[in-house]
Amino acid sequence: MEHELQKKDAPGARLFVYGTLRKGFRSHGLLRRFHARVMGNGSVRGRLYDFGEYPGAVVNAGDRERVYGELYLLPQPGTAFKVLDKFEGFDPEKPEASEFERRETTVTLTGGHEMTAWIYWLSGVRAAGRRVPAGNYAKCQK
Repeated sequence: MEHELQKKDAPGARLFVYGTLRKGFRSHGLLRRFHARVMGNGSVRGRLYDFGEYPGAVVNAGDRERVYGELYLLPQPGTAFKVLDKFEGFDPEKPEASEFERRETTVTLTGGHEMTAWIYWLSGVRAAGRRVPAGNYAKCQK
C-alpha cells in the first residue's frame, strides 16, 4: 500500500538522507535551497560508518541493520540532483570512480509504509570509517 504523500508528489523525486543533509546539520541548507519538503523519518537496510566530517552508508541485504534518516520530496529533481551529485562526490558519467553512488532504494517510514527513494550509498568502505552500530548519525554526533 502506498503512502498518501506518494500520490501528491508525482512531479518531484524522493530523497532519503542520513547524514549532514539532515535537519539540524551543516549541509541541510542545500535541501532548503531546493525547497525540499520533509515527508517523514524512516530507515533503509544498511550499515552506517562515520568518517568524522560525514557518514557513509553501505547496502546491507539483511533486516537486522538499519540506517536512520529523513525522507524528502525534491520539487525540481533535475536541478537539485546536479548540485547534490557534486556535493556527494557522485559523477553519473563515472559512477565507478565516485565516492558515493546515487541509487534508488526502499525506505520504511516510521509508520511502516514503504516508499522508493534516491539515496547516496558509499561506493566502498574505507578503513578510516568507524562503524555506527545504532545506524543513526544524529546520535553519534551528540
